[in-house]
Amino acid sequence: MLNERASDIEEGYKCSRCGGMFGSCGDYTVRCPFCSMICDEVKCRVVEMNHEEY
Repeated sequence: MLNERASDIEEGYKCSRCGGMFGSCGDYTVRCPFCSMICDEVKCRVVEMNHEEY
């Protein structure tokens, strides 16, 4: 059961402008889908997201 939970966790971003959380899709620089701010690991916090939250 613990391994199943670990596989559901994905690294994503939390936008520093609007607070929206979204997946990175493997890209280093991404645009926030909520406010269109350009996010990277420096500007937006990297967070662990669970697929069950979607």
